[in-house]
Amino acid sequence: MSKYAPLANHLKAQLEDSVELAFTHIDSLVNGLPPSARNHDAWWANSRTEDSHTWAHLWIAAGWECDSVDRANEIAVFRRASDSLSKPAHRYWWVNHKQTHLDEYSGGYIWAPKTKKNGNSNEGYLNLTKAKVGDRIISYANGVIKSIGVVTHGYVDAPIPKTHWEAAEYWGSSGWQVSVEWMPLTTPLRPKHFLDQIAPLLPEKYSPIQKNGDGNQGIYLASISQDLGNLILRLVCEVDPTAVQTVNEIEIEGEDALQEQILRSSEIPETEKQQLVRSRIGQGIFRMRVAQQEKRCRLTGVDNLAFLVASHIKPWRDSDNEERLCGSNGLLLSPHVDKLFDRGWISFSDDGRVLISAQAKSVAQAWGLVGTSNVGAFDPVQRTFLKYHREKIFKGS
Repeated sequence: MSKYAPLANHLKAQLEDSVELAFTHIDSLVNGLPPSARNHDAWWANSRTEDSHTWAHLWIAAGWECDSVDRANEIAVFRRASDSLSKPAHRYWWVNHKQTHLDEYSGGYIWAPKTKKNGNSNEGYLNLTKAKVGDRIISYANGVIKSIGVVTHGYVDAPIPKTHWEAAEYWGSSGWQVSVEWMPLTTPLRPKHFLDQIAPLLPEKYSPIQKNGDGNQGIYLASISQDLGNLILRLVCEVDPTAVQTVNEIEIEGEDALQEQILRSSEIPETEKQQLVRSRIGQGIFRMRVAQQEKRCRLTGVDNLAFLVASHIKPWRDSDNEERLCGSNGLLLSPHVDKLFDRGWISFSDDGRVLISAQAKSVAQAWGLVGTSNVGAFDPVQRTFLKYHREKIFKGS
């Protein structure tokens, strides 16, 4: 991983279009700027050529440019670029489902016609064409918020789903479909109970709900502000503390989707790009390289590859392209073990001790994972990635 990747990741996480960073702040992110950064303005140039300015290539790939640098006062100002990566990391949308919400949950999508039967369209339909990978969608049905989703693929032309045929007499035959990874809430949230907080943040035009809290069924998909989206997530966690993990899952899914989108739009060779994309889900050359080093799940002992997941130790979203395909950055794990490891509920020490977070001990015990205290030592390269996992991903102390 490039030492400058943390700077690019820091910029990518910003929601504002401009950010001022002190050199000391950048020092902490990249483990020290080189002397040339403090002595020469040219170090901060937004290079797009095949040169050695890899740091600039990284912040450009993240959608940012260095706007100005004040070496005397040791301050650099970065501004979001004006290309397709210039938008904030994600937007929030609110979808008003009717009777089709269960079908859209199970199918992993939202769908709307391009027009009504009379040829008229509306903003709620057109908004499907504006939803981008990584955007968050608040799902409202029957007076409550039941699920939160992450857009995993932008809109495509799609005929009306069979499950929507009852409404076909009101709609045109063709429509748009957006793929969504839905995450159901254990305890649904009723917006009417929080109108004093929600109402002031509703959009003036094309609001998803009315001021009295009733749904606005004339709008299928509505754009809502970051403030309202963040408020909904906070309220969800207050109503149901267990939903915190659901929100974390949403953030992870959104970041993974954004990283894949950036990768797909990059200029690296197509064959390498496909291998990197496949490595995200533990497939392709990454899986082969992991299997050359790891012969079984270290916790369950299962050695049949058909039942094992090639799991990144340092998450795919946090790795550079070399690390994403590195066999030492992976373990073969049984699916339930992969889930615990991927989300930081368990980890391993360098010498193979199993580390289990307090929140996951009952689950690990129910799955029969508590009896194994040591899974065997790891090689030096694996230890480097495990150190990252313990420090950045593991939820234990």
